[in-house]
Amino acid sequence: MTQATPRRPQPRTPGPRGYRPRPLARSLGRILALCLLALSWQGAGAAETALEEIVYNTLPGDRLQVVLRFSGPPPQPEGFTIDDPPRLALDLRGTRSALDTRRQEIETGLTRSVHIAETPDRTRLVFNLVRLVGYDTRTRGNDLILTLNPTPPTTAAAPARDGNGAAAPEGRRITQVDFRRGPEDEGRVIVDLSEAGVPVDLVRRGERIELFFPRTALPEELERRLDVTDFATPVQHIDTLREENGVRMHIAVHGEYDTFSYQTDGEFTLEVKPLTEEEREALQKERFQYTGERLSLNFQDIEVRSVLQLIADFTDLNVVVSDSVSGNITLRLRNVPWDQALDIILKAKGLDMRKNGNVVYVAPAEEIAARERLLLEAEQQAAELAPLQSPPCQDKCRLV
Repeated sequence: MTQATPRRPQPRTPGPRGYRPRPLARSLGRILALCLLALSWQGAGAAETALEEIVYNTLPGDRLQVVLRFSGPPPQPEGFTIDDPPRLALDLRGTRSALDTRRQEIETGLTRSVHIAETPDRTRLVFNLVRLVGYDTRTRGNDLILTLNPTPPTTAAAPARDGNGAAAPEGRRITQVDFRRGPEDEGRVIVDLSEAGVPVDLVRRGERIELFFPRTALPEELERRLDVTDFATPVQHIDTLREENGVRMHIAVHGEYDTFSYQTDGEFTLEVKPLTEEEREALQKERFQYTGERLSLNFQDIEVRSVLQLIADFTDLNVVVSDSVSGNITLRLRNVPWDQALDIILKAKGLDMRKNGNVVYVAPAEEIAARERLLLEAEQQAAELAPLQSPPCQDKCRLV
């Protein structure tokens, strides 16, 4: 690129009477405004990806492949399911629908139709199903390929294999497996991962907990048993095994226990807490207190505000979220009441809520407590000042 030679300032030549040269700042300001306007138009057009076509193909095993074709790179879908009636919903953020129809009949396999809805910030696809199915997604150019499986999948799309025999896209692997004891005698299984957002399937089977990391590799030195009985927690030992489609962990436990899992960046933690008989009964009662319609959620590193909006859409509640609510969350919930799912999200992120009619207000627990404390203090001050108020007119007249 050739750099322009700066021009030397020329002496001003006086013009005719009444003539004033246009100020340079005003001209530059107008040029800058036009440039910014052009950039805003260009940015608005580039930021909006249109869903242009939906095609589907039948696959062996009663499976269905749905290809969503966009005008640009497709977004990462955010999905949740509804049990009754069986529905699968996918949110496609930053997109709009360029389709001519809002409903497309499919009537193939376990899928009846798909309904397309649009909001200012996303496109939502709702698949009407015969019964709930598992699903995988992958991208290919400007296409988002969705595969609906009659049974929950054990792996997502077919990835390339690595030298360890586990299917691992782009080097995804477990780098360390550790165990620690918590302050409440809970056992903590800590799995370090090479990247954030790795999906994890968790299943409780009596005195055994199974974790499955699909499409994830495991170094040979980590394929072993960890004997952790000396830690005096409910966890006895941990077997980590390589499988064809990923890595599976068998965690042996004993006694009454409860589990809680979470993922922060590239670290997955499973907590196994011992329960007394009283705690077990209390936990059982707590689980029965939820009466909402059941749903399933599977999100990897999604904004908390987005999850709250999804639950609001599912329940038709008006949810008001404080500006101070931020951060992301990774969770996988299957067939749980929506009010329990909301409670889990709030507790995991240190949030609380207050409900007034059909409106739910969500904010950090400390913020709500501070607000209620101020209201209580104001009410107490009003009660203390009440006797000092001047008497009514009738009482004044009697005093005279």
